[in-house]
Formats: sequence, C-alpha cells, structure tokens
Amino acid sequence: MRNQVIVREQVTARWEDHLPGLLGQVGVPAQGVVQVGAHRGQEVAAFTACRFRRLVMMEPNLDHLSALREQLRVHHLAAGLPEPADGHLPRVVVAAAAGRTRGRATLNITPYDKQSSMLPPLQPMAVVRQVSVPVVPVSEVQHGCNVLVVDAQGAELDVLAGTDLSRLRLAVIEGSVSARYSGGSTLDSIAAHMTGHGWRPVASWAHERPGVVDVAWLAPEPAAA
Repeated sequence: MRNQVIVREQVTARWEDHLPGLLGQVGVPAQGVVQVGAHRGQEVAAFTACRFRRLVMMEPNLDHLSALREQLRVHHLAAGLPEPADGHLPRVVVAAAAGRTRGRATLNITPYDKQSSMLPPLQPMAVVRQVSVPVVPVSEVQHGCNVLVVDAQGAELDVLAGTDLSRLRLAVIEGSVSARYSGGSTLDSIAAHMTGHGWRPVASWAHERPGVVDVAWLAPEPAAA
C-alpha cells in the first residue's frame, strides 16, 4: 500500500489548467516539455501559457500530425517566446510511439481514438484498425526538456523504461486504478516505478471517466556536490 496513489479531489479537473501554478509551487522552471501521446495538440496552448521554450511532441498516429502542427503554429510559434538554450529547436514533432528501445510495434486504434494504445485493449474497448509505427525511446528526444507528460493508454511503464528520469524535474502521468489494456500499467505500478526512483507525488486530478487519474510527480533533489 506504500506506493498507492490516493486521489483526494472531490471534483474532476484538467491537469493543464493547473500546470502553471504547480510549476511555481514546486519551483520547476518552464524550460522544455516532452509530451508522449500529443494527439491533436490539445495541450499546446497550455504549454505555451506556461512559457515553455521547447516542445517535443510524440504522436504515433499520422492522422493527427497535421492538426498537431497547426496547434504548434497557432499557439507556440505565434507566442514569440525566447529561443531554447543550447541551440535546441523550439518545436519538434516526433512521429513515433515512445518505448523501451528503438524499433517498430503495432498501434491499436479504437473507435474513440484517444484510447488507442500500443497494447491490446481489454473489453469492452474494441480495435477498428492496426498500424505499424516506429518506436523511439524518450531518452533520444528529451534533450533540453525538464518536464515529461505521458498519456500512453496503459504503456506508461514502457515509456518510463525508455526515459532518462535523472534529466527531468517534473512528470505528469495518466494512469488508471485497474488495467484497461492487456499487460497494461496501473496507478499502483506507475507509483512503484516512480517512488523506486525517488520521485514523489505532488498533485493529482481525477478524470470524468471513473478510475482514471493524472498524477504529477516531482523528482528527488540532486545530491549535494
């Protein structure tokens, strides 16, 4: 029970509405963010409001890339934010799933495509089509970023296994109380992974869909030199 995430909120909330305030509360600067499962760019406006200089957006479904790039243009490019440090590009779209190692895997697309996953969904969810997509570890694209956002529909542990957590300060990870995909993660298994690396939960937001929660994790303080 030590790793269990307890959700105390009584009403549903959207994590992106609270991200600017949370960054200030925990003292994490808006340097750069990697979003796994960027979909059609619904959170780009929120990242821009936080004044993140660098956005790395990972999305395996090619059908969404045009809308995602348009959101980056309308919001992030138009904001005229300062260039990222160290010559990093301000906006990068990675047309791939995030995973443990490089390769290819099958994306299972569901009727409600926000529930599409690299893992087979459990009933009553169904698969309407399958697509072979590239897989890239987050560690290969997270340069210049200090925040991670994960919406991987059950594949969160695979995403985290391919991420260099030591280079990040904050992570917002969606999870569910019980697995909704074959071999999928749960809130407890995600918590075990994060606490095992010294991270601690600092906020959580329940979805309207019962049992689904976004949890914000803060990295351990760097060891003194």
